[in-house]
Amino acid sequence: MSKRVIHFFTFLVLLSLPPASLATVEKTQSFEKTLNGVQSILYSVPIKAKALLTELEKVELKQNQPLPLLVRYYLQKSTVELLLNNPDAAIESAEQGIELAKNDPLLNADRYIMQLRLSQARILKGEEALVLDQLDNLLSESQALNDPALTAEILLVKGQAYKAQNDYDVSMAALMSSLEAAKATEDQILIERIASNLGSILVQLNGFDKASLLLEQSYQFFQTRKMSFNQLLVKLDMAELARKQGDNKQALLEYKQALQIAQVLGDGSHRFRINLQIADLLLDAGDTKNMMRYLKSTDNLRERETIRYYISKYNYLKANESLINEDYAKTVEIITPLIAELATLPRLYRSEIALYLVASKAYFGQEDYKNAYLTLLDYQNRFNTFSMDEQVDNLERQQMLFNLEKLKAENQHLSWNNVLQTLELKTNEQKVEYLNLLVVLGIAATVIASLVALWINRRRIRWGKIANTDSLTGLHNRRYLAGQLERLQKEMCSSDMPVGCLLLDIDYFKTVNDTYGHPVGDKVLVGISELFKNNLRRDDVCSRVGGEEFMILLPNSGIEETNTIAEDLRQQISALNFTSEKGEVFNVTSSFGTVAVANSQTLSELYSIVDKLLYRAKQNGRNRVETYADTSATGASSQAGAEEAMTINARFSRKVRRLKFRVAQHFS
Repeated sequence: MSKRVIHFFTFLVLLSLPPASLATVEKTQSFEKTLNGVQSILYSVPIKAKALLTELEKVELKQNQPLPLLVRYYLQKSTVELLLNNPDAAIESAEQGIELAKNDPLLNADRYIMQLRLSQARILKGEEALVLDQLDNLLSESQALNDPALTAEILLVKGQAYKAQNDYDVSMAALMSSLEAAKATEDQILIERIASNLGSILVQLNGFDKASLLLEQSYQFFQTRKMSFNQLLVKLDMAELARKQGDNKQALLEYKQALQIAQVLGDGSHRFRINLQIADLLLDAGDTKNMMRYLKSTDNLRERETIRYYISKYNYLKANESLINEDYAKTVEIITPLIAELATLPRLYRSEIALYLVASKAYFGQEDYKNAYLTLLDYQNRFNTFSMDEQVDNLERQQMLFNLEKLKAENQHLSWNNVLQTLELKTNEQKVEYLNLLVVLGIAATVIASLVALWINRRRIRWGKIANTDSLTGLHNRRYLAGQLERLQKEMCSSDMPVGCLLLDIDYFKTVNDTYGHPVGDKVLVGISELFKNNLRRDDVCSRVGGEEFMILLPNSGIEETNTIAEDLRQQISALNFTSEKGEVFNVTSSFGTVAVANSQTLSELYSIVDKLLYRAKQNGRNRVETYADTSATGASSQAGAEEAMTINARFSRKVRRLKFRVAQHFS
């Protein structure tokens, strides 16, 4: 049937309607047309989208519109309020839409999206802990819809909530799972939104190379589709990346480009923040004239800001403005109440600490040298603490990234590389089919592994964390060992059950890695682990506690039986044959320390004692078992003497070997 015929019949139907019904249809069509227009500009010009929605609210929303259109209206309104950084208005609109949709099963998908908007607004208000619980429930409820796009959206918001809590490693895991779900939808906009969030997390984790790649590709994607708001967010991340890399000139350029986008969007909240960042960079560069020009642009926008970081930066720059103008009295007037508030805070931002230095300069300008000196001392104390905390934070974040990369390197089925390859090679048609196959296999394996891990460990670990199993060997890890030690100690108290402990280390393992390569070294670890699995008793607890270190707890075993087991394992390890990649056959040996577990020891205390015995085995020629039973003729005093004699050398030697292992693993 041709379009002309369809239009003709539609015209006849409309003519047959009463005038009142025809007017209602026209209003509904007008309402829907406006909503379609809002949808098309939502992420490109949110301020204009808000204006259109406001007009609808004044005129057509009061009419009796169909329920699906009303729900869609509140969904778009909550979304645009979020984009314009108005969390309270977003919450109000989302709650109204949820109330309308709650009794209609056909509107479940829209209701879930509005609940996500509600969660995002609460994240902006600092209510991340509450949001995470709600997202878990929402994820469970949405399973019935079997909608991968919705699953991806929920996981994306979950990643944003973890980021707000500074749990960057968990945030990254959530975003990667979100990306995997999104790929099943073939929704490129959703995929790039997630990828840009992933790039933002990598900036925080100091993964600069990968962050640069992701952000640049996302920016080009959003620019092509004229999604200006998403361009703005990516530009801000690119500026932060340049700043963290110490390239202030590039950071200034990125911020200025972001400011142009924010001005086009009419986004006052982001304009305030970007002008502050530019002014801060110009102050560092000594360009005080332009610094004050950009700072002046923030004065009319200050009242809407609620986030402490930006408020503190504004106060710092205003105090510097007065100091540059040599208005020392005004500078002191601005800073004095601020410093009184800072004294109650445990951790400060860099701009808050810098207020002490500005105050000291202002006192000096007033020739109040006593207060200038005392304030300068406060600045030095605060800055020293801040610098140490910042270094620790950076190391922890780098360790998070290293652990995630190491986990993926040790497990071939995880899809980190597939994610990056997909983003790097998405324009290469020859490799798309091959990459899609890898992604599908990676997603399937990851989902299965994640579900099993979550089912087993849900009560003990957070979602996305490494479970209680060492990923390379399949043995338990140190965290699991600590829990089992506590359990066995409780049984010892109630039943006088003896528990033995042995710690073993592969001799000259670094030489194996250096001679045959790390893949062969991994095969040695796996082979010895299989030996443990096949020869230890069902109740024995075997864990990998370091690079080539293993600790075993032996329930119902006194020290003699522990020594017998250790000697048997030592002999079996030395009898194992391993083959290099070139076909060379070689063997390894191991050194053991054994001790009886006391019911009051922590894992660290137990490890310290048995580690000294292991060190003694190394000193006495390796490939042997050492225990206190060998030399403890005088009981506890002899044991204490042996511990004291070995403490310094043991600690130093073990730390050196652990450091070498970690460096070797990182660069392998």
